[in-house]
Amino acid sequence: MSKQALLVIALMLLSGCYTYRPTATVEPTLGTRVSAQLTSQGSAALAGQVGPDVLHIEGDVIKADSSGLELVVREIESFRGIRSDWQGERVRIPRAAMAGMQERKLSLGGTTLMGGVMAAGLYAIYRVLGGPGLLEGTDGQGAGGNR
Repeated sequence: MSKQALLVIALMLLSGCYTYRPTATVEPTLGTRVSAQLTSQGSAALAGQVGPDVLHIEGDVIKADSSGLELVVREIESFRGIRSDWQGERVRIPRAAMAGMQERKLSLGGTTLMGGVMAAGLYAIYRVLGGPGLLEGTDGQGAGGNR
């Protein structure tokens, strides 16, 4: 595989775009990243663990059963839209505390578009800066040129 193809693949992976979509099943697969939307009562009940006025809890599922979910929390969002990063603390969310749940999915269209834009931008920079002669100098005598 050529260096250019590897570069394009790496750019697409680095520019991965994700969206949240409703979960396909009632019990998400272990390791799936989900965003649980809390009810106002659920937010009040979990305030001691996650803080007051939390609307969404985002994290990776480590346990799921009929009574609730246990997440390794990555981020929370308040009713005001304020987001706070977390460091992987575990939180148990009862099903009765959730108004809904979405899972994170890779957006192929968005990822392809961003990867293409990044590749085109890098190519444009490469061409503007002189292409292959950039490191060799313009006369082929190395980076220093004539001395």
